[in-house]
Amino acid sequence: MSGIAKIQQQRDDYRSGASTTFTPGKEVWLKDGDQLFLSCVATGEAEDPNLEEYYMYTFRKDNRWTNVLRDDSVDQSEVPDDVRPSHKFAVWAYVHEIIHLDKRSEDWEVVSGPGNKQLFKEVVEDFRIISLGFGRSDYVWNQFVEVFDDWGSLDKGVIRIKRSGAGIDTAYSITATTRSLEIPNEKQDEVDELGSVREYLLERYGGEKETASAGASSSDGEKLGDLF
Repeated sequence: MSGIAKIQQQRDDYRSGASTTFTPGKEVWLKDGDQLFLSCVATGEAEDPNLEEYYMYTFRKDNRWTNVLRDDSVDQSEVPDDVRPSHKFAVWAYVHEIIHLDKRSEDWEVVSGPGNKQLFKEVVEDFRIISLGFGRSDYVWNQFVEVFDDWGSLDKGVIRIKRSGAGIDTAYSITATTRSLEIPNEKQDEVDELGSVREYLLERYGGEKETASAGASSSDGEKLGDLF
């Protein structure tokens, strides 16, 4: 199910009792204090292939993390009976930059933050999958919907996503900004080659399972067991 209206309707129905060829590693996972600035490829309209909700099982097998997409086309026989899937939504976006509290790469530029605090800017300038949980009482999703309601479409400006905290204390802030960053003209031709979010998820988490040793980290240093 895709599009702002359809996903929102399913969430409303749930609460009312009415219904219960990609390169791996395109997702972006934020750490505590990170701020990401993006331009959505998705519009949020009905049948938008660039915005999707999904469920993901995450469990340990032989001391390794395994992520399996819950989908009728995916073999879920290895998923333990006591593991419940996480409910997420994902969107294709063009990530301009990420501001970090700590320097974890020599390529990151030193910038000045509030109160002249030293921060570090990672220039991405590429298409990425942004995946987030709906949050308690859908508070994360509702912020996303607010941007859609304000703009009438998700692709009308630059959105900031900020993560605070870690583990069960993690919180996300999603806000529309006045920044004038845009997807470069030379990158526009790549949009049609991205494929849908669902296709990406099926390829990455529906065939050969994404696994890592327990405690191993993703590219940005976050444990895979915490991602979903």
